[in-house]
Amino acid sequence: MSFSESLSLSSVSISNIMRRGLCRASALVLGVFWLAWAHSAAVPDFDAAAEAYRANDFVTARAAFLERANAGDHRSMAILGMMSRFGEGVPVDLTDAFKWYLAAAQASHPPAQFQVARMLNLGEGVAADEQRAQYWFNQAAEQGYAKAIDQLTQRSPESVIAAPVDDAATDRVKTISRVWNFQLPTTLKKTELPLPKNHRLPVVRVQLGAMKTKDAAIDLWSLIQDELPDLTLNLPFTVSHYAEPDQQSIFRLRVGEFQSTDDGQFFCRQVKKVSRRPCWVINDPSQ
Repeated sequence: MSFSESLSLSSVSISNIMRRGLCRASALVLGVFWLAWAHSAAVPDFDAAAEAYRANDFVTARAAFLERANAGDHRSMAILGMMSRFGEGVPVDLTDAFKWYLAAAQASHPPAQFQVARMLNLGEGVAADEQRAQYWFNQAAEQGYAKAIDQLTQRSPESVIAAPVDDAATDRVKTISRVWNFQLPTTLKKTELPLPKNHRLPVVRVQLGAMKTKDAAIDLWSLIQDELPDLTLNLPFTVSHYAEPDQQSIFRLRVGEFQSTDDGQFFCRQVKKVSRRPCWVINDPSQ
């Protein structure tokens, strides 16, 4: 056999090997895509699960949320925590509730981080641990979660307020559960609608206190203005009333308009540096 014939046969063999390798690789890629598609198709739709929940079909809703949670959906993990906490579709189980809240919290879900902190603070479903509670309050607050910010600003010496009511009692559980029923469609949306053209993004604000009275909130702003006259010059502020069932109402002191989260964070750093007062960025317009 001549050298050219050997070379030709070698080329054909290499070509065949490459084709077989490409076919195997293509089949593997297609198989992976098919498995991913089949898995996603098998996971219940979030909106359908939420609709079952709103219709008080808790057994169906829990089964759907459980499948979604096992597929890694942190919102569904948080809802399972809520359902176990309030006995929706299953008996009340605070230990199971904490487990699901914690899983969602570790996936950076702010409402779940707040609930983990509350349960640690109150010793519900887990041994009370103030240090761990503080960590999770901070995690939620750093993402702009208003309830966590309320909790942290309530703890400051200038804005002491009564501790949260223990909502483990049966009558209060029913009330708070109804609130969750009402909030579920809006706070746990599956998708966001595209913004229209020329839509102005909401401005960023910061929260400086959660007070017992409106006058106390206004007095706090006056004190901060005295301490930081240049930084607070011409900054608008609002005092808004907020209350939950069976809990003492508060008045939130919020300042801004800041054009970005970075601007709000810069303001908070200056406030903390000079006055050592709590300051947290609020960047969710729905709160």
